[in-house]
Amino acid sequence: MLTPEDKLKLNALIVTCIAIRIDTYKLVVVGLNKDKKEQTIHLNPTIDSDKYIQAVQKLLAGKVLGNMGAYPAYLKRWSRMGQVNSTNLVALLKIGNIEAVMAVANSKNLSAEMLDLVWWCATNTDQQAEIGRFLLTRDFVISHTVGRQIANYLLEFLPFTDDTVQLIDTINLLLQKGLISQQAKEKLWQQGRRKPAFLVGFIERMQGNLPNTDGTFAFRSNTQELECVNSEQGQILLKTIAYILKKINQEHILYRTLEVLGVYLSHPMIRPSNQIEVLQTQAQTVSEALGLTDEKIKARLLLAGVSEKLVVDTISAHGLAGSAIRKKLNTVLTPIQAAIECLTTPQ
Repeated sequence: MLTPEDKLKLNALIVTCIAIRIDTYKLVVVGLNKDKKEQTIHLNPTIDSDKYIQAVQKLLAGKVLGNMGAYPAYLKRWSRMGQVNSTNLVALLKIGNIEAVMAVANSKNLSAEMLDLVWWCATNTDQQAEIGRFLLTRDFVISHTVGRQIANYLLEFLPFTDDTVQLIDTINLLLQKGLISQQAKEKLWQQGRRKPAFLVGFIERMQGNLPNTDGTFAFRSNTQELECVNSEQGQILLKTIAYILKKINQEHILYRTLEVLGVYLSHPMIRPSNQIEVLQTQAQTVSEALGLTDEKIKARLLLAGVSEKLVVDTISAHGLAGSAIRKKLNTVLTPIQAAIECLTTPQ
């Protein structure tokens, strides 16, 4: 199926290179040698290009993996589970299979020495952003120069990311210490006014260090229960959440915002519930038990029980999306927003 010329060049590439990737759009195979220099083969398919690429991958896998030539068939199942044997990692980067690269990126045995090769293999592939996000979950990658390369790529790729979960996850990862400049962080924060998903990434990652761009100040705390909300950072967090909730039009933004809110304000005497009425009753009961019946105390205790459980069943049952989320969940969101407003209003 492969032309003799292509087969000869591919065999030579296997011998001389430590990593190989395939550009399926340009129909080229690129190898990286030990000196980190690239060697390119321009394929000359005689059949359908997709089938030809498959033939190339079959040749590479057979030559590199030997008796394990069928191994790539299992990679899609294993690649996101970190179950790839450490003895196969180097070989997997020579078979031109993006799932193999994903498997190595997510392997528990990935080393700093192999990181350069993994990112090189991911370059110019449809999965480059996904692999980049995988890699930025690894502590040693964050402090590596490749970590900053990945961050810069993901930053440039943001305008082309439509999936809300991926947007939130990407912002969350980019905000890790040392990956992007302060100027870039400030720009992302400003863009959050138009794209609330960005703000969700901020409140997940940067609690205690959120930007103060509107002169927010701390309130005087008279009770321990209000210390976490009366601080400058507590006020910024609550104001940011209030803004996100006002703009809600996507389920995952709501789920993750409510989780942040509930976890931040968690209280040992409050239990999460899937009914807002239960949380309201609980807040009243606990405030009375504490001998603290101030409205701010009740508001703080109400929010301590908030979680995605409040909304997930309703959204799933009705297939809610867009502005319909706010309308259908008005009876749930209104008390939450009122409680936040109470806590962010000076006495």
